[in-house]
Amino acid sequence: MSIKRLLRVLGRINDLQYISLSIKHYSGKLLLNIRLLMLKKYHRGKFVNFKRIRNKKLLKTLKYAYRNSQYYKNAFDERGIKIKSIREDWGRVPFLDKSIIRKEKDRILTMSDSKSYVGFVTTGGSTGEPLGFYTFGSYDAEHQKFLYQLMGYCTGDKILAMDGTLVNDNLINKNIFWTKKSTKDLPYGSVALSSQYLNSNNINYYIDFIKKFKPAIIRGYPSYIDSIAIYILKNNIDLGFNIKGIQITSESFYDYQLDNIKKAFKTKVYTQYGHAEASVFGYSVDDSLMIYCSPFYGYTEVIGEDGTHVKPGEMGEIVVTGFNNYAMPFIRYRTGDIAIYDGDENGIVKLRKIYGRTQDYIYTGNMEKILLTAIVFGRHYKAFDNIEKWQIVQNVPGEIIFKIIKGSNFSINDQLELQDNFYQLAKIKTEFEIVDNLPLTPRGKSKFLIQNLLI
Repeated sequence: MSIKRLLRVLGRINDLQYISLSIKHYSGKLLLNIRLLMLKKYHRGKFVNFKRIRNKKLLKTLKYAYRNSQYYKNAFDERGIKIKSIREDWGRVPFLDKSIIRKEKDRILTMSDSKSYVGFVTTGGSTGEPLGFYTFGSYDAEHQKFLYQLMGYCTGDKILAMDGTLVNDNLINKNIFWTKKSTKDLPYGSVALSSQYLNSNNINYYIDFIKKFKPAIIRGYPSYIDSIAIYILKNNIDLGFNIKGIQITSESFYDYQLDNIKKAFKTKVYTQYGHAEASVFGYSVDDSLMIYCSPFYGYTEVIGEDGTHVKPGEMGEIVVTGFNNYAMPFIRYRTGDIAIYDGDENGIVKLRKIYGRTQDYIYTGNMEKILLTAIVFGRHYKAFDNIEKWQIVQNVPGEIIFKIIKGSNFSINDQLELQDNFYQLAKIKTEFEIVDNLPLTPRGKSKFLIQNLLI
């Protein structure tokens, strides 16, 4: 039976038939598509309890990690944790954080990193703690398509990525600030309109491109899209076409930005929460902006300062267990992001508000704003794997200081990589200070940017 025909059939089954569906007949992406279809129906009013499926995937992840990861086998054995009684033992499962991953990377790894299908990912991290890790297995594309469908996506719709993608210098010299991103619009857009080069002198080219391209859906950084929205509103610009929705991602946002974006583009705004560690996929379905965490992507907790789960309405740290990275399982991984917990609804964890994502700016010599999400968090630097922690300080326009707690393998090449990229991307000069520690905020976190310019 083809996937399309199967999904048509599934559209007619009831909840009892769905729950009793024998999953051994289906696997991988096909099974996920079946489940995402039911999740879509759930948000349209059809009741399904996904808790059983989520718990089964969680148990499978724990069994796999125990059998294949030396780190998890030792961690479970030392604490007397039994997979069979994991409901009672769950609170004793140790948290994972960036420092543990850097130290125990080889023992967490469950398969040889020499395999061609095992990838290596680096992330800058919104709290200034870079990380490198191995990955295999991801269902981002399927979840992203699911979210677009909630927004009204149809085959053939154009998706525009408004992110930090680099554009060739030859195009920049012609006032072309966009580039082909993919041959397909799913899952991240076929064309990228880059935030790297936006300023007051060229913003009209950005507007003209959007009007000409006519995207059905826009996906990108909220602060960047807000800059475009403000210009549209101030100049009373009519784009001349309808947009089905705008998905904001990769950084925190403010209510006034959402208002600007809604008014300028005359559409709904949807949020998406995730990270490079690929252990959570959160999404909103309406203007309430309540974040729902996919029960097929990972298990999400919100932990208080005492290490126990908070109650609905309380604030805590987001802790996630990913279901799909079979190369390097992340179990009870501390994201560093703060959220207000809103309960567990039929296996779907809800988050009322997420904090902790940065949208700080640094400034060039002529006082143009440079978004750090694009220049740092939107890039993958090899140096990230050799840095324990870092902080950017700006005292002078066009110049920054990197304060770095270096890892054992940090070298001059890592320094040159950062120095060259910041200058090439933004004409920002860099200095480096190797330090033993960085000051903490009242919440105990290291602030990534110390901006001393009085703007």
